[in-house]
Amino acid sequence: GKEYGKEYAGKEVLSIPRSSVKKGDRVLLVDDLVATGGTLSAGIELVQLMGGVVAECAWIVEIKFMNARKKLDGLGYKDVPIWALMDESILNLDGLKAKDIDTKEYKDDGEAH
Repeated sequence: GKEYGKEYAGKEVLSIPRSSVKKGDRVLLVDDLVATGGTLSAGIELVQLMGGVVAECAWIVEIKFMNARKKLDGLGYKDVPIWALMDESILNLDGLKAKDIDTKEYKDDGEAH
């Protein structure tokens, strides 16, 4: 496994089965939430140690102010394409207060969605 630091405290170890990546395999790494990039950088290193090539890194939510991209670049992973579906700004959006979102037809049903 590969030990990495967590953004909020402590260390974790990321492991993958030995037979899961073979020399020359192209791998897509996907994570749900990226803050500091610790998990992704550990994943990239593991794939490379096994002879694979990380074709791309993707994540659902990026906490941009924690600078994961800067960390990955600093570790020498500038050549690995990375992208996020959204960042924390969309999670903080209050659609009912946003002036550029038309809410005149909106009816609150009182249920959490």
